[in-house]
Amino acid sequence: MLERTDLRPAPATYFQQIVRRFGDSVATRAAILEDTGVGEGDVDDVPAEITLAQQLRQFDNMNRLFGEGWALSAPELWRPAAHGALGVAVSSAPDVGSALHILARYIGAHTPNQHLKLVRAPGSVLLRHDIAMELDERHARIMAEGVLLGVASLLSLMLGRAQLDLRFDYAWSEPTYGAKLTEAVGAEVRWNAPASGVAVPRRLLTLRSPLSNAALCHHALELLEQSVFISAGPEGVKARVQQLLARSDDGRVAAIMAARSLGLSQRTLARRLAEAGVTYRELADAELKARASRWLTAGVLSKAEIGERLGFADATGFSRACRRWFRT
Repeated sequence: MLERTDLRPAPATYFQQIVRRFGDSVATRAAILEDTGVGEGDVDDVPAEITLAQQLRQFDNMNRLFGEGWALSAPELWRPAAHGALGVAVSSAPDVGSALHILARYIGAHTPNQHLKLVRAPGSVLLRHDIAMELDERHARIMAEGVLLGVASLLSLMLGRAQLDLRFDYAWSEPTYGAKLTEAVGAEVRWNAPASGVAVPRRLLTLRSPLSNAALCHHALELLEQSVFISAGPEGVKARVQQLLARSDDGRVAAIMAARSLGLSQRTLARRLAEAGVTYRELADAELKARASRWLTAGVLSKAEIGERLGFADATGFSRACRRWFRT
């Protein structure tokens, strides 16, 4: 099975959805999971993330079992509800232009190793799709098709019949299921294009969304910002943990609560921090040390008061910590 350690892991939700949607028998589920490293009894207990190699192997299995274009028979895999916070943020954005900027900014948090970039074109803007690695055409095609089907579904909520004015570009020749793909995106399709993406006429950018909701969009964007930290890799997870600790009242956050806040299992959090060369306990200890140093230097609070603010059970515990931190 292909292994690429330089690529970011992906959320396991899509992997699980495919098994649940197409695995109508024990034999079929086993075939979908073949050589992915995930057993049938483990599907519901897959870690929060899987490797790109596991996802691509599952795609190969699906192509072998159901033929290319199988995703077109399961629109629930790419409709807005499948996109979580990204789907909410795009749908509730004030206008089409804002929705495109949200897609370009946050698609990597939803589908790591893939990017959408806004590029100016005569009379339109192109939301161009890129993949952060060299893949053979069958893998590149299925990844691009999945992302652009999701984009089409999200924009359809805002555009209605104006969806017909879009153009979807694919950087390969028309496959056997091309007519079905054209019907699914609900717009013009151009094959053998210089790059894959969707061209949106500029006159549509200011079109107001009928689902615009400022409060809902703001909340969804906050969740996506958190995902950006996580999708940035181990250093991003480390930075997000440091933020959580810095914002807490006493500098303390239980590891399990921090993991939940980040949408990770405690085991995955520990692994990502280990990849950054640090443990959760070390980060928590560093935050307490920094606060103690600031308050001791200020000289406004007594040691007992500082210890209490930092959540130590008694002055003795705080004194021991100070000797460890400051060698005094």
